[in-house]
Amino acid sequence: MAANPEDMLDPRHLAQKELRIMRLTTEQLDDFNRDGFLFLPGLFRGDEIAVLKERMKQVVEGDGPEILRERGSEAVRSAIAPHLRDETYRRLSLHPRLVEPARQILGGEVYLHQFKINAKEAQDGEIWHWHQDYRTWHEDDGMPEPDVINATVFLDDVTEFNGPMMFIPGSHAEGRIDSDVEFERVPGYGRLSADAVGSPYSKQTINAMIEKQGIVAPKGPAGSTIFFHGCTLHGSAPNMSPWGRAMVFSSLNRVENYIRRPTRPDFLALQDFTPLASMADDCLTAP
Repeated sequence: MAANPEDMLDPRHLAQKELRIMRLTTEQLDDFNRDGFLFLPGLFRGDEIAVLKERMKQVVEGDGPEILRERGSEAVRSAIAPHLRDETYRRLSLHPRLVEPARQILGGEVYLHQFKINAKEAQDGEIWHWHQDYRTWHEDDGMPEPDVINATVFLDDVTEFNGPMMFIPGSHAEGRIDSDVEFERVPGYGRLSADAVGSPYSKQTINAMIEKQGIVAPKGPAGSTIFFHGCTLHGSAPNMSPWGRAMVFSSLNRVENYIRRPTRPDFLALQDFTPLASMADDCLTAP
């Protein structure tokens, strides 16, 4: 049963306040508020990424509902909620370099709404069309407000060739944009994400925003991290290169903004609203 955040104060969090070591600068917060995203190259070290990459081999195996594959092949598209079945990814979900900036940006305690690995396998990774994550979270999960961000960690080097994420700067300022199309529904999943069926917005809507605000595609070494707002329009092109591109997406929601009417399985829309307690900064490599 889901915990009620309004009746809860997690003592684990109080015991670990001294572990809050990651703080964004005023300039970084200003950049995030202006653009709807913030790119931090090399936030995680090579040895930390090596541990995550090694565990990923096991995490993406199997044919359960948590593993989504590309429509035209057996290539893995998403591995959802790996933190529920793997200790290393559980530690990443509580890492202070992700949790503490989220607290700063959102101005309060956060819980984990969704956690997944999105992969674009070499020469097989398909398009993720332009979309806002908050639209799905509002309509299918009952999230009241867009007080939610994503923290996206590169597990591979991301270049212009292997399908980097693209953002429309400042698009979060528009708030939730109503969809222009009907969405395909998949049994057990509710609405299938727009990225699987095409953009939920008209070409005219997208093109007008791009004409005015442009497109930015952050690229950098494995370990780099993007924080972006739940309403920031984003997507990515297919990966036609010989180099894979995997990323971890940690969706951090303000506790008071917990989902009211989830319609999807709880591994897709997590329903433990306990405020996250950050682990130590070396949690990925410590015994």
